[in-house]
Amino acid sequence: MYKKNKPYLDQYDRIYHFHIRKSAGTSINSAFWNLSGLNLKLVKRTALLIKGRYVYVRNNEHLIEEGDFFYGNSHIPFWNIKIPEKTFTFCMLRDPYKRLLSLYRYLKWVHSLDPKTALDQEPYYKTVYKQTAWLGNNFNDFLENLPDKHLRNQLLMFSRTGNVDEAVKNINTLNAIYNQENFEKAIDDLSKVIGLKLNINRERVFGGHKDLDISKEMEEKAKALLSDEYEFYNRVEQKYAMP
Repeated sequence: MYKKNKPYLDQYDRIYHFHIRKSAGTSINSAFWNLSGLNLKLVKRTALLIKGRYVYVRNNEHLIEEGDFFYGNSHIPFWNIKIPEKTFTFCMLRDPYKRLLSLYRYLKWVHSLDPKTALDQEPYYKTVYKQTAWLGNNFNDFLENLPDKHLRNQLLMFSRTGNVDEAVKNINTLNAIYNQENFEKAIDDLSKVIGLKLNINRERVFGGHKDLDISKEMEEKAKALLSDEYEFYNRVEQKYAMP
């Protein structure tokens, strides 16, 4: 199917998303899946999807490195996967503290779901529910329990050791870097890249952060833990003037 429909793009053979957790990445993925009438509920955890003229791969190192796809995405770190040549690569960044709050609220939401109907609301429920153990009894417990790869996910996506210089160097090899604060602009730009209209379909809605009741002391503690990631984020933001 891939060879039959190639080339999908004028300048590239495929498009790949380095998916950073809680940065609107699932909504971006869904916009691409929607070209074939698919969404998160239909896709679930499937690694390879073929519908219409489009081939999608996700979260599978072998399939991604083989390169026989129109659109691919995964949480696999930059340093642990080899993306084929002539691939348009991109990622979506987010203010580190806001991303952390989003993860906290998301896990609280997952923990609150009725197990009998949870899979209808969150296809990844069984896997993610295990992570709700990180919540503890409050935000401080969450900060203490959260593994570093999830705490500093953006930085560690682009550097195995959390080295800011290395992460900046690696992210600079991508074709595009977007900011979650201007999600619609990213969708418009990606639509131009592929020459097709991408429609926004927000797959998960679980509220804002106003009712989380995070003290100023806990906010400062979280930002201190994220200091290296903030340095990375700010350096990238300054260079690309991310909106």
